Amino acid sequence: MGEGIEAVGVRSPTNRRRALLPLALFPLAIIVLAALALSALLMTAASAQQGPSIVETQIVNEWPRELDFSALVDNGDALSEAILFYTVLPEGALTRRPAEIARGDVTRVTASVPTNRDRIWIPAGAEIEWYWELTAVDGGVEETDLQLYRYEDPHDWREVREGNLSVFYYQDESTALQLLGAGNEAMARISELLQVELDIPVRVYVWSNPGDARGVENVQSETFDEQVLTGGTRVLADLLHVFAPTRWIVQHELTHVLTKIAGEGGLGSIPAWLNEGVATYAEGDWRSRRGRPVDFAVENDLLLSVRSMGSTSNEPGEVDLFYGQSADLVTFLIDQFGEEQLAELFAVFKRGSTVDNALQSVYGFDRDGLDDRYRQSLGLEARVRGEDRSTRIEDDESGVRPGGDTETAEEPATPATAPAEDEAAAPVEDEAGTPAEEETATAAARSDEQIEARRAEIERRRASRRAAPSFGGGADFPWDEVATGLGGGMLLLSVALFWLMLGGRPAQPAAVEAGPEEAAPPRDREWAPPDSPPAVELSTSEPAVTPAATPPPPAAPGAAEPHVAAEPPASEEAGDSEGDTWAGWRGRESDEADR
Repeated sequence: MGEGIEAVGVRSPTNRRRALLPLALFPLAIIVLAALALSALLMTAASAQQGPSIVETQIVNEWPRELDFSALVDNGDALSEAILFYTVLPEGALTRRPAEIARGDVTRVTASVPTNRDRIWIPAGAEIEWYWELTAVDGGVEETDLQLYRYEDPHDWREVREGNLSVFYYQDESTALQLLGAGNEAMARISELLQVELDIPVRVYVWSNPGDARGVENVQSETFDEQVLTGGTRVLADLLHVFAPTRWIVQHELTHVLTKIAGEGGLGSIPAWLNEGVATYAEGDWRSRRGRPVDFAVENDLLLSVRSMGSTSNEPGEVDLFYGQSADLVTFLIDQFGEEQLAELFAVFKRGSTVDNALQSVYGFDRDGLDDRYRQSLGLEARVRGEDRSTRIEDDESGVRPGGDTETAEEPATPATAPAEDEAAAPVEDEAGTPAEEETATAAARSDEQIEARRAEIERRRASRRAAPSFGGGADFPWDEVATGLGGGMLLLSVALFWLMLGGRPAQPAAVEAGPEEAAPPRDREWAPPDSPPAVELSTSEPAVTPAATPPPPAAPGAAEPHVAAEPPASEEAGDSEGDTWAGWRGRESDEADR
C-alpha cells in the first residue's frame, strides 16, 4: 500500500439519483398533463363563447339576371341571422339582402343580388363593395371585411390604361389604344373649357359590335330600341358603355363625366340641351352627323324651343335634331359670350340653381331670351310666346329628368327631324335610393322625412362599420389569461419540486484533516449514513504523513478530542462491491502513483 491514504467511499450518490429519477419524473409528468388538460378545457370553454364566422364566400355570376353569394359558416349552430350588405360604387346607397340559412353537416348562407330584374339594374362593369353581417343567438354581431367584386358580362375582358382613363376590350388591342388616346385628348380639351379636372378613375367598356352587347343595355322601350342604334351610354359616374368602337362616341361619353363634375349639384341636374350640347360639341366634327337635320329645321322654321329641350323624349325620330340643335346652342353661347361664361354657367348650376336663374346670373336673360337670341342669329324671328306649349316638360325649372342621370349617344336608323331623349336605362337601384327589400314597390316619390330617415340610416351603418372582423358575444371573461396563468404557475411549481428532489443535499460532517497544512477538497467529501464507518480521504500532491510518524497536535484544555476513523480491514475493502464503493478521484490518483 502506498504512502497516500485512500479514502474508502460509501454508496454512490449517482446510483441514488438514478433510483430517485423515476419517482421525481412521475409527479412532474402528472402536473404537466394536468396543466395541459386544464388549458385545453378552458380554451374549449372560450371557443364555445365565440359566435359564428364566415369561412369562405363564393360568388356566381348568373348573367344577366343576378349575382349569387354563398358562404360557409363556422360555429353555425350559434347563427341566428345573416345579411349581405352591398353598395354599387361610387355613388350607390348601402343595400341589404337577407340570406337563407341551410344547416347540416356544415352551415351555409346564400343571398342573391338582382342585376337586371324587378326594377333593378346594375350595369356591366360596375364595382360592387360588399360584406356579411352575422348575428349570433346571444345577440352578438360580426361583420366581415369589405370586399370588392367587378360585375361583367361573359367576355374575356382586358385593360389598357393611361392616367385616370382605362379602356376595357376583348378583341382588338390596337383599336382600344386608339380610343384611349382619343378619350384623353377630348378630356384635356373639355377640362380646359369647363375649368374642371378629372380626379377619379374612369372605365370605358368597348364592345366590338352591338350584337356582342346583347343583354347589357337596360331596354325600356322595344320600339325605341328597334329604331335607334345606341352608340354609347354613361351608366355610372365613372363607368361608360360603348357599343360601337368609334372615336367620337368615346369622346362624347367621356365629356358627360366632366359635365357631371362641373355642373351636377344637390338641387338637380343641368338641362339636357346643355349637357348633351357640350358632349356633342366635344366630338369636333358633329356637323357631319347632326348638321343636316338642324339645317332642315332652320329652313322650315321647325327649331325646338329652349324650354322644350330641358329633358329628352322617347320619340325615335327626334334624335339627330335634338343633339344637333343642342350642340348649336352651345356653339352660339361660346361664340357670342366666350368660354369663360360657359364655365361660369356650369359653376352656377353646381351651386344649386334653376335654369332661368342660372342664365340670368351669367348672361342676363332666361330661357326665352336665349331662344330669341339664338333664332335671331339664324335669321329667324323671335318666337311668339305660347306658340310651342305642347312640348314636353316645358316649364320644368330644375332640369331634373325622371329615370336617372344616364346619358347616351344615339345613332338613328332613319333620318330624323326632331330631338330625342336619352335611351338611358333605368337608374341603378342604389342611385334611386330603393333598397333591395323594397325592389317590387312602385317608384312613388318619397317624402322629405323618408329621404332624411334613409340618409340617417345609411350614415349610421357606415359609421358603425368596422374595418376588421370583430365579435362581442357572451360575457367578456378572460379565459386566455386564466389558462396562461394556471399553466405557467403549474410549470413553475413542477420545476421547483424537481429541483428540491434532485438538487438539494443535506449538510455533511467535517472530514478528518490530513495534516496541519491542508485538508481534502470539499468536492471529494462524501456523506455516509450513521450505520456505516466514516470515510477518511486524505490526498495531496506530496507524500502523506501517517498518524504514527506525526502525531496530531495537543488539544486545547477542555476541548473534545477529534474522532479519527481507523483504516478499514482489508477483508472489508475487498468485500465491497464495485458498484457500491467509490474511492474518489484523488484516491485513485494516489493509488496509481504507488504502483
